[in-house]
Amino acid sequence: MNLKDLKEISALVEAKYEVRRQAFQTIVAKENDLRSELRRIDIQAQTARQSVVPSMQSIGADVIWKRWVGRAKASLNTKLALVLAEKEQHIRQVRQAYGKVIAAERLIEDLSDRDRKALNDLALGEAIESQIFSQRQSLDTFNTEVLADVRVKR
Repeated sequence: MNLKDLKEISALVEAKYEVRRQAFQTIVAKENDLRSELRRIDIQAQTARQSVVPSMQSIGADVIWKRWVGRAKASLNTKLALVLAEKEQHIRQVRQAYGKVIAAERLIEDLSDRDRKALNDLALGEAIESQIFSQRQSLDTFNTEVLADVRVKR
């Protein structure tokens, strides 16, 4: 596998992670909305308890109100439980997608390091060959000069 292929795979993996992350954010927003609605109902119920009007008690409105609060909270808590279950599933998906992003990044790093090392090894080999060739030429020149001197002396 080459670096270009890995970068394409990495881009796909990152896109999938981003989709998972956005879906997770949507679930978190739903959770926050439900929790906010529950707090709002609790505040309303507390306010209603503090300001009990005797006429409301006499006609049973307070009982109807308490029953409505109970049903509303039960409904919201059921919805919240479903959202929390969905959130847990999304957490696993986001973690898995993020793990793939990290793995792709590491593969790219490893391949880049390997390619860089191969290029460095190639450059070193060429430098050594060049040095050896240069020394051979110098040695050949020296040998030629020595032979020429020997012939001249004869």
